[in-house]
Amino acid sequence: MNPTETKPKRKLFLLAGEASGDLYGGQLAQALLTLDPDLEIRGWGGEAMEAAGVRISTHYKDLAFMGFWEVLKNLGTIRRNLNRCTAEILAFQPDAFVGIDFPGFNLRVAANMTKSGIFTHHYISPSIWAWNARRIHRIKRSVQRMHVAMPFELAAYEAVGMDARFVGHPLISLLEAAPKEDLAIDSSLPILALLPGSRTQELKHLLPVMIKTAQSLPQFQAVIAGAPGQEPAAYAQAIEAGIPVVFNKTRTIICCSSVGLVTSLEASLLGLPQIICYRTSSLTYRIAKLLAQVAWIGLPNIILGGLAIPERIQSDCNAKTLRQDVLSLHDGKDWTPTGRTQQSLAVKLKALLGSESAASNTAVSIMERL
Repeated sequence: MNPTETKPKRKLFLLAGEASGDLYGGQLAQALLTLDPDLEIRGWGGEAMEAAGVRISTHYKDLAFMGFWEVLKNLGTIRRNLNRCTAEILAFQPDAFVGIDFPGFNLRVAANMTKSGIFTHHYISPSIWAWNARRIHRIKRSVQRMHVAMPFELAAYEAVGMDARFVGHPLISLLEAAPKEDLAIDSSLPILALLPGSRTQELKHLLPVMIKTAQSLPQFQAVIAGAPGQEPAAYAQAIEAGIPVVFNKTRTIICCSSVGLVTSLEASLLGLPQIICYRTSSLTYRIAKLLAQVAWIGLPNIILGGLAIPERIQSDCNAKTLRQDVLSLHDGKDWTPTGRTQQSLAVKLKALLGSESAASNTAVSIMERL
């Protein structure tokens, strides 16, 4: 190259299809741009990725469909999104494509990129240990380097000769980086955290039962953690019931609460006494039961290998049962078979998931191939 010529910018395309992936993608983009400030990054995602320097063309809230029945109902939209995304990436011609979680969509995009000669990464392994382990062969054909968040996931990929790296879980550093602050709620009552999830389908199935539970517990001040990407209108039922909805302060809500009804790993890592809640359409649940390879639905229990945190699923996830669970946890009754408190499980979870920066580790791995 002539010394006076400008070296062409290296280019990446990142794709996150839900709120958590957007947060992880924001971390990753920041780490990538630290390694190469001239890197051009485009993608589909949300506010976190955009703030980190990614040029976002489609927001994740237009992509996230959860559950078999919900996916079937929206199959036409998903196919159009897939075709549009593939065309956009091919027009951009990045040096690599990085799918962030959201495997149902991202693995299909990755397959198209592999056929077109674009190197493919996937960040946060699909749950092949939870259901349909045979998917690993299709994943191997689509993804050229897998970045796994949990150490036990490596073995399956190595067994089929796939390039996989354990990078740690991005939620660890995300929680450590979150500011510590007080929750501005004018109440002397103990706080009941309600985390119904970030997807529209999760809110549809879980928000009503959480509201009903909160209404049966006037001795608590319920607070809902508003999900990134959702509008206040999505929580209209809660607002009408007089339950505060607080956005962008999930960690603060968890840390200030006495007990929680949750759907995420985040609360477990912060040691909140909690009940894992899950409700979906009956068809989606029946199919999931047929395909499931694990005994539990909550990621903390799957990682820990036992029922360390109570799970209330489908019809068992009702206001009467959840009310009693909240009272039992708040009164100090322990659900863990070994007699350990839920707070003590946070230490073990963090040790299993790794304390290093997952974003930095993944960024270094991606840059190796550019």
